[in-house]
Amino acid sequence: MKTLLTQGEVCERLRIKYGTLNRMMNAGEFIASVNGRGRKLLFDPDALELWIRGRQQREAPPPSQRRRDKKALAERQAAAQAALDRHNKGGAK
Repeated sequence: MKTLLTQGEVCERLRIKYGTLNRMMNAGEFIASVNGRGRKLLFDPDALELWIRGRQQREAPPPSQRRRDKKALAERQAAAQAALDRHNKGGAK
């Protein structure tokens, strides 16, 4: 028999607070809990792992997008640095 996870263990694993977990559950953005003893909520560790993997796949941009993002960031940083250099030389435009 597998060991179910408590709310505290889920929060530790996800690095979130209880309030965040409760908001996610109330919004239907999290896995369903398994009723434990009394009012204590328990979670299936396998379902949690699947949820984490699914979330990572949705949130991670493809490698080509990451390269474009890095290039755009580098261009914005270069433009900001050039503007700062112009400002410091007294020729802000």
